[in-house]
Order: sequence, then C-alpha cells, then structure tokens
Amino acid sequence: MSFKRIFLNLLCIFMILILFYPTMAQMKKVHKFKRVEVPFSMKHEDSIFEKGQYDFEIIAHRTLRTFHLRIIKKGKILCIVPGEILRDKPPGARGEEMKEVPEDPTLKIKKIPAEKIVNFIFEAGKLTHLYPCFKVRFQMEYD
Repeated sequence: MSFKRIFLNLLCIFMILILFYPTMAQMKKVHKFKRVEVPFSMKHEDSIFEKGQYDFEIIAHRTLRTFHLRIIKKGKILCIVPGEILRDKPPGARGEEMKEVPEDPTLKIKKIPAEKIVNFIFEAGKLTHLYPCFKVRFQMEYD
C-alpha cells in the first residue's frame, strides 16, 4: 500500500511540473548565408573573431518576434547576437509600392568608423514564408 501511495505522489508531482514548467523558446531558422567574406576582425563580448569566411544564420522566436544572428565557422556556433527590428510590416500594406523590399533575403554589412561598430542588416524579402518584409539590424564592434 505504501508503494502505491509513493508512486501516486510522484506521478502527481511529475504532472504538476509538466503543466506549470515554462517551456523553452522555440527558435525558427529564417535564413542562412553561407561563406560570407568578412574583411575585418569582429568583437562580441570577450571574443574576437579574425577576418575570414563565416556562415551567418538568422533565427527568430515565433511569438516574441525577436531575431538573433548566429555566427558559425566550420560548423561551430561562435556567438549569438541579438537584433533590433527596423521594419516589421510591408510598406505595400499601406497602399504603397514595395520598391525598397528585395525579392529574396539579403544581408548587408555597413561599418561605422566613428563608433567602431559594424551593422549587419538583414532584409527578409517579399518571398520569405515565415517573416516577409522584415528588416533587422545586428550590431557588433570591430577592429
């Protein structure tokens, strides 16, 4: 009888944990840019990444609408940089033409020498299924 009671108590605790335990955020891959040549060294927190070829992967949280940039080299994730959403609605929704939105996803790299910052600007494009017309900026320091 005591074995049944212990088993039921453990089962109840397990069920309560399943119901009230916060789930991990599900990140979805939006796009991956392979073998992007970076002509300068980048810094993120305490890490320095030498110039060379990197893979950039854009991931997003489905409900929170947060974007992150994964920097990958030789299959190893080096860092994850949070992004800032610059545009989240298509300009065509307001009755305008969407000239500034590209057809396919693009990644642009812009250096700001005065602040020693580099901006990675990702535009999802019109044809992206998950997040169409989004424009996101990721900032890092550089050498």
